Amino acid sequence: MSMHKRLALTAAALALGAGLSGTAPAQADQVSVHAQAAAQRRDVCFSGACGSATVTFQSHYSAKVSMSVADNRCDDHLPKMRILAHQYHLSTGSQYTWHGPWHVNRRGCHGGTGPAWNSTFAGGDPLLGMKVEICNNGVKCRTSTEMGNPY
Repeated sequence: MSMHKRLALTAAALALGAGLSGTAPAQADQVSVHAQAAAQRRDVCFSGACGSATVTFQSHYSAKVSMSVADNRCDDHLPKMRILAHQYHLSTGSQYTWHGPWHVNRRGCHGGTGPAWNSTFAGGDPLLGMKVEICNNGVKCRTSTEMGNPY
């Protein structure tokens, strides 16, 4: 069974079992999965930060990425997030992870999710998948499970 089909089945099972509404979970230390066709979403929430990333894979080399994060603790630690791209190096035949730039929500604990960051990832090497990493100013960090590229 392909990774894409496994992700879709896992997301369907989670939605049926937990009654997911498509919004970010409110419980602490939670990572959830949402998958649809080439678009996939990961939510990462813990005491200090809660955010999500939606990745729409466009080809074996590119994807659209939309992310947002909120401060849910009011502890003066700014929440931040970045994308981690799992890639295959064509010339060496090895896999590696590219770490994207940090995006920080400076709006504070009552400022909501802050601005949504939208960009297109286009790598020179094949894109195998992506994860989202969310930190509470480096004090505590969590990384989602991988969103596999179906192309």
